[in-house]
Amino acid sequence: MNFVHHGIPMPMRKAIVVEKSRGTGGSPVAPAAPRPDHGRAAHATSSIRDRLLAQLAHPNTASKHWIIRQYDHEVQGGSVIKPLTGTLQIGPSDASVLRPKLASKRGVVVGCGMSPQIEDPYEMALAAIDEAVRNVVAVGADPSKVAILDNFCWPSVDDERTMGTLVRACEACRDAALAYGISFISGKDSLHNQFTDSETGRVIRIPNTLLISAIGVIEDVRKCVTMDLKDPRDGRLSLIMPGGPTLADRIATHRALAEAIRRELIGSCHDVSEGGYLTAVAEMCIASGLGADIEPADAEQLFAETVGCYVVEAYFAAQDDLRALLKSRGVKLIEIGKTSSTPQLQIASLTPDRVQKIHAHLFVDEMTKAWRGTLDW
Repeated sequence: MNFVHHGIPMPMRKAIVVEKSRGTGGSPVAPAAPRPDHGRAAHATSSIRDRLLAQLAHPNTASKHWIIRQYDHEVQGGSVIKPLTGTLQIGPSDASVLRPKLASKRGVVVGCGMSPQIEDPYEMALAAIDEAVRNVVAVGADPSKVAILDNFCWPSVDDERTMGTLVRACEACRDAALAYGISFISGKDSLHNQFTDSETGRVIRIPNTLLISAIGVIEDVRKCVTMDLKDPRDGRLSLIMPGGPTLADRIATHRALAEAIRRELIGSCHDVSEGGYLTAVAEMCIASGLGADIEPADAEQLFAETVGCYVVEAYFAAQDDLRALLKSRGVKLIEIGKTSSTPQLQIASLTPDRVQKIHAHLFVDEMTKAWRGTLDW
């Protein structure tokens, strides 16, 4: 071990970094503003309908069924949750769950997270870690039984500023691992992802990219939850989000949701990532073939890619128990609408004089076409 740790001369590099910010109790501050909009063509002033269809069709969001179905993701009938789920198995699962021993009810959950569109390397790494954790928790994982792996893909770290961004991402990995109580068990790196055009001398660099994989154990796969809507008449849709800005608030949210799933208070769950919570609801409709009526308090927040959030469907009888549980953990629950047997997504609100104002109306079939059409090769 002495040779492994001290026997090889280590290179010395210089890194230029910016001063890091801290939150309550030494935990890094969560982003105050929504994450970048992935460069989507739909302008903020476009109609909600146009923006949603553009979000669903964007390559970062669109269905990846073309590549998923090229690989064998079913071995000996042991999969509990597949990469694609729902009545027609076209909805995007947050994570996959396998049952290696068919005589056991225990399962292994695998998920991932990646947010290269966030320019700040520290916030990018925090978002990737949180997304990976959210994805496995959303299907039923206990965050205390989760481990993560890192996969760094970076431009050349011979550049001092690029090296500085790598340092900041590594600091975020350390801070998140300590705050969440989740260990890195392995990883890899590729630190020279750039190309120099020999004719023009132009250097093309990839974005700083950190892929986080999460793996965990689920004690009883019968309690797993998928992201497709379940109740065609009276399912209550809510947004679950941290009650504060720190990493401690984020992990408290994940633990509270995991407990709610264990107590079978939730019928379906989907993490909020690319495209914000309206896109998440649209994907839940696509997976199930059911509709939803959404009543937004703020139309602009429909597309906010806030880290640490979930959309959940709770059965009517369980809504009060779910609200009480989350309140006791300092976690926010914001009711955003309900399910519908009619295959359409409607976004509407009440005016001050109690008149319903419809902001958008989309059929599930047209959302499915937008979402699956981009990469339907």
